Amino acid sequence: PENKRKKETQKMLSELAVGDQITTIGGVKGTICAVKEDSVVIETGADRVRIEFLKSAIGNKEKTTSSAK
Repeated sequence: PENKRKKETQKMLSELAVGDQITTIGGVKGTICAVKEDSVVIETGADRVRIEFLKSAIGNKEKTTSSAK
């Protein structure tokens, strides 16, 4: 089970793209605005603050729906 979780996490991290909604392990939520080799730059809130995080600090990617209301 642990190996399965590691593979799922690695797959999620390798598939990160600009525009994805993510949450870091520290609870920071934001939208990816740049993807680098080992890190991502996210934009948080309406004030458009940009913060760079290591990919390993990303907790999960929010599920996006095609029909957002």
